[in-house]
Amino acid sequence: MPFLKLRAGADRDRGAAATIVTILLAGGVLLGMTALVVDVGRLYVEREDLQSGADAAAMAVALDCAKRNDPDRDRECRAAAGTAPGYANNNAGDGSSGVRHVCGTDARLPSCTGAGQGNLTDCLGQPPANATWVEVRTNTRLPSGSFILPPSFAQTLAGGYSGSTVEACARVGWGSPSGGLALTFCLSEWTDGTAGGYAPAPPAVPAASFEVVLKTKDPGNAGGNNGGGGNNGGGNGNGNGGGNNGGGNGNGGGGGPVDPCQARPSGGDLPGGFGWTDTPDRSLCQTVVTAAGSYTVEPGANVSHACEQALRDARASGQPVSIPIYNQNTGTGNTGSYRIEGFAAFVVTGWGNLPNGLHSANSTLTGRAASTLCDSGEDCIFGYFTNALVPWDGGFGSTPNFGATVIKTIG
Repeated sequence: MPFLKLRAGADRDRGAAATIVTILLAGGVLLGMTALVVDVGRLYVEREDLQSGADAAAMAVALDCAKRNDPDRDRECRAAAGTAPGYANNNAGDGSSGVRHVCGTDARLPSCTGAGQGNLTDCLGQPPANATWVEVRTNTRLPSGSFILPPSFAQTLAGGYSGSTVEACARVGWGSPSGGLALTFCLSEWTDGTAGGYAPAPPAVPAASFEVVLKTKDPGNAGGNNGGGGNNGGGNGNGNGGGNNGGGNGNGGGGGPVDPCQARPSGGDLPGGFGWTDTPDRSLCQTVVTAAGSYTVEPGANVSHACEQALRDARASGQPVSIPIYNQNTGTGNTGSYRIEGFAAFVVTGWGNLPNGLHSANSTLTGRAASTLCDSGEDCIFGYFTNALVPWDGGFGSTPNFGATVIKTIG
C-alpha cells in the first residue's frame, strides 16, 4: 500500500510539471529564454570573431608602420585600409567581416577624428601620449554582403526586429621602450657604430663591417677618448691628457668639452663604474629609468647572474635587445648616474674578458676570436646596431628612437 501512494504522488507531480510548461509556452517565456540564449549567444560569437579580426589587423598594420626605413613596409602602411580586411576575414567563423575604419596618429594613416561611435564599441581607454598608434574598427558583414546579423528566434517575439550590426575595435601602439638591458653605451659610441647606417635586422645577416667592439672598461684609454689625447698617444693640441694607447698631448684634454664616453682612471665610464646599470630586482637584468630620465650605475665590476644569462640568451638567439644610450654621467661608482638619451636595438655577437662566468665568447657574426677583438685588461662586448622590434613588457618611453621599437596592444 505505501508503494501505491508514492506512485500516485509521482503521477500528480508529472501533471503539475506539464501544466507549468504549458503556461510558460503560452506566455512566451520559454520562447523568450530560447531567443535570449540562441540570439544573444550568436551576437557574442560574432563579437568575438570581429574582435579577433580587429586585433590581428591592427597588429599587422602596426608592424608595417613601425618598421622604419623599409620601403616595402612603408607602402604597406600607406595601404593599411587594403591590408586590414584580409586579417578580419581570416578570423571570422564565416570567413567574412567588414572593416569600417582604419585610422591612427601616424602621418601615413587617416585621422581617427570622428571615427568613434561614442559607445561600448569604441576602443577601451585613452592611448598613451608617447606612442604612435593605429585603430581598426570591424563590423558585421555576412558572406551574402549583408551588414545585419539576423535573429533566429527574436523576430517571432518582437515584430519589426530584423537583427543587429555588431562592431569591435582594436588599438595597437608602437614607440620607444622605457627600459632595457642593464648595460649602457654612450651616444658617441652609438653614433660611431651607426655611421654607415643601421645593420639589417635579423634574420638578415649583415656584413662583417657592421660589427662594433664596445668597451665597458678600457684602462688604456683612461682620460683620453675624444677628450684627453690623440689616437696613438702623441699629437698636437690643447691640453694635456693620456692618449688611447699612451701619453701625449691631445685635443680637448684641458681646453675642450669632456666627452662623456671618456674613460676614467679606473678604465670605466665613471670612477668605479663599468658600463653596467643598477638592477633593483636582481632576478631581472633591466635598466630602471626614473621619471626625470636618469638611471644609476651598478657599483663595481661584477655582472649579476641575471645579466650573465641575459647576455648568453641574446647571443644565442641572435635577436636585438634594448640598450640605454646616455650622453651625460655624474658621480662615482657608488652614487653615479646616467642621463638617458634613447634606447638602441643592439644584437650581441660576443664578448671578451667580462667578469664572473662571462670571460670570453667569440663573435657569432664573423667567427673572430674574442682575444683578437678585445685586449687584455679591457672589458668588451661585440655586436651591431640595427633598427628593429625589441622585447619589452613595460610602458612606452618618451625618448627619441635610436632603433629600438616596441609594439603592444593599448586598447
